[in-house]
Amino acid sequence: MNFNPRVKMNFDGGDLTSDAGLLLYKEFDHKLGLSEAVEELLVVHDSVFHRDHPNSDVVLQKLYQHIAGYHTDDHADDLAVEPLLTMLLGKESLASQPTLSRFNDKADIATAKSLECVNETLQRRVYAIKPQNQFVFDLDSSSFAAYGKQHGANFNYHYQQHGFHPLFCFDGLTGDCLRAELRAGNVVKSSGLWDQF
Repeated sequence: MNFNPRVKMNFDGGDLTSDAGLLLYKEFDHKLGLSEAVEELLVVHDSVFHRDHPNSDVVLQKLYQHIAGYHTDDHADDLAVEPLLTMLLGKESLASQPTLSRFNDKADIATAKSLECVNETLQRRVYAIKPQNQFVFDLDSSSFAAYGKQHGANFNYHYQQHGFHPLFCFDGLTGDCLRAELRAGNVVKSSGLWDQF
């Protein structure tokens, strides 16, 4: 593992994890510079200050949690001292659920745009490694269920659920997500297609 030469694999017991697959993601992160891009480009105007968990660390923790299948902020409390996640993120312990929730509360449009810049930076790095002669833009919408009274969450008759109706643009050749736009739940499937992309 080039991202951390101190990491050794053995089968002698010790600190155990059920998320060893994250080692491969960390290696990918190391080669492509995901963590560095988040640290450099993340914008949170009304920053949440926590001496142990800068905003970029919180975003990376949320990202690794999602990759491992821990999709809610509540999982952070159970993962606080998970040996592999803490090692991958270089922490003694992970940020707690309240810290993640405070970050969510402070994130705004500028934060979302800065995360789009992170995605674009990574895409440029990938295309620099493996240039493409052509692109196929695959546009599609999806449904995200919402529970509560979030702004923009509405009933969608096509999906028969209350939530949002985001629009995605994928690279049809690689499957990479090039762009995403969150839309209200009651927006017609192709509405605003040309305006967004």
